[in-house]
Amino acid sequence: MSWKIRAKFQHRTDVKLTLLYILTFFLSASIICGFLYLRLKGQLIKEIDRFIFDETEELSAVLPKDLKEKEVPKNFEIGVAARTYYPIYFRILDGEGKILYMSAGMRGIVYELDEKAMANAREGKRTREKIHSPGRRRAFRFITTPLYKEGRLTYIIQMGTHLRFVRKSLSVFRSNILAALPIVLILGSLGGWILARRALSPIGYIAAKTRDITSENLNERITPRQTGDELDELIGTINGMIARLEASFRRMAEFTADASHELKTPICAMRGEAEVLLSKSRTPEEYQEGLVQFIERFDQLNQMINDLILLSKSDSSQVELNVVPVRLDLLIKDICNLFQVLAEQKNIALDIDPIQETVVMGDKIRLQQLFTNLIDNAIKYTPEQGMIRIALEKDTKMALVKVSDTGIGISEEEQGKIFERFYRMDKSRSKETGGVGLGLSIAEWIVHAHKGTIGVQSQLDKGSTFIVTLPLFHPEDRKFQP
Repeated sequence: MSWKIRAKFQHRTDVKLTLLYILTFFLSASIICGFLYLRLKGQLIKEIDRFIFDETEELSAVLPKDLKEKEVPKNFEIGVAARTYYPIYFRILDGEGKILYMSAGMRGIVYELDEKAMANAREGKRTREKIHSPGRRRAFRFITTPLYKEGRLTYIIQMGTHLRFVRKSLSVFRSNILAALPIVLILGSLGGWILARRALSPIGYIAAKTRDITSENLNERITPRQTGDELDELIGTINGMIARLEASFRRMAEFTADASHELKTPICAMRGEAEVLLSKSRTPEEYQEGLVQFIERFDQLNQMINDLILLSKSDSSQVELNVVPVRLDLLIKDICNLFQVLAEQKNIALDIDPIQETVVMGDKIRLQQLFTNLIDNAIKYTPEQGMIRIALEKDTKMALVKVSDTGIGISEEEQGKIFERFYRMDKSRSKETGGVGLGLSIAEWIVHAHKGTIGVQSQLDKGSTFIVTLPLFHPEDRKFQP
């Protein structure tokens, strides 16, 4: 196996998961086996201690107050001498630690009474010890027990046995663990590999399906497994992303086609007008009139291009807002004063309801653009003798601006489309008024960038009311992020 193949194999997720599973399983098994080993060892030692306690109690019960005669311990030694698996070794000391009697088996064991055991005996405590006698391979377990008679430390009994069978039992247990652990580890590793492959197989399907989806087939989706797990959630997230990409591509294609069409029409018209002017000699006045028309069309094209650039930047979040506290009431009054002359020229009444001081957090230039578009549209689509009314209200959190007119109105079918780019209800009328269907799209973007909402209420031939809500300014809003 080459190093490239080996590196690729090692970087596979299923291999990593399997190795992690093996490591975790091995550590867990080792900890459990170690715990069981220590528990078994402790339990075996505890059983040995109980055995020694019983024998010590039996000897203590028959010892006289004065051990001048050795018959009692001899008889006890004879009684326990027949024990094969757990022989008893003991010796009896007086209260000062002097040996009074020692069993035959005890003579071959080097075991000194230390100060700790002697101190415990004086306090009436037992002392448990594990000793290794020189020249003996096996270890011994001894318990030193003080014996009080009439409130005085009379004897100290040291009794014990070897730990051969404890060591042997622990050795067998270790051998069984060492024999079983590789088998369990192999089976666990195989199970971990199967589980890893099974868990990751849907990811392979998701990856393959996602690779097949390109800009040409964005209508395709990944089929959920209907399990309700995290992978289904991932599939749902990817499908949502693809849906957003599909919508973005569709909007981009429509935007490009509409922009091309809207730009091509005035350019062709200008070329035609230029050809007409050049088709024969003209008077200076006629040339001047033609150039004035060209300048007007250039201004329209320039405004359209600026709007397109603004919308393009807004789609890519490249437009930065200069957010400051803005007196919305003064801004609306100033805009209405600017449009008052235009409204009078069309014999339209432009009224403002009494409004109180209202401060919002926003970009003053963009807010001017927002309400300029709304009032300009209201004037364009309101016939003579009509009326436009501007109202500003507020509550504890939001400011509400209503721009109402008595114009041509909007049908219910078209109310959901008027904020789309390049959408015009009456294209012939829009051309007369100079609109290309971008004003309301820009207005909607400005409102959303200010965390607000915009909507319309309208009836055909009765007029329309555009309703804009914007968050009010509070001192803590200085950290506002659009």
